[in-house]
Amino acid sequence: MTSAMAEAAGERFIIAPEEKRRRWIRAGWGLLFSTAIIAIVALDHARDPQPSTRALLWSVTLVLTVANLGNLFFLLRYLRRIPHHHLELVPGSLRFVTAGDSSELDLGQVAAIRLFRRWGRLQHIQLVLRNNRGIRLEGYRDLPRLAELLQRALPSGKLLS
Repeated sequence: MTSAMAEAAGERFIIAPEEKRRRWIRAGWGLLFSTAIIAIVALDHARDPQPSTRALLWSVTLVLTVANLGNLFFLLRYLRRIPHHHLELVPGSLRFVTAGDSSELDLGQVAAIRLFRRWGRLQHIQLVLRNNRGIRLEGYRDLPRLAELLQRALPSGKLLS
């Protein structure tokens, strides 16, 4: 067992409370922009009430309503699941636990780790797998510590900036 694994044993990484607020704000911005787009199309239809602008108004309204309802559905699902979710770094793997369900990612499958920063602050971690897929870790409390432990648990040279 590596020292990083021993150090991380029993340490859980949970979703930070401010992540909920950030997700609600993003959903609100989406709703606001959708409303603005619908208003612009409605004003154009009021200015020139042609069948084509009426069709555009209804299609834009339908598409944006469905998109916002889908966004709300996924947001509520996320908010319902995160109180029961955490990450654990165990020897040789990263365990994702949500309620009674658990899945593990073998760290041998990780080809690289990328740290994304904005204004000097770590925003999220991306684990690039050997099959070129990525797993994005964001919103966790103490994300810099998780990044540090993951970097130590993986062989050197896998960090991409």
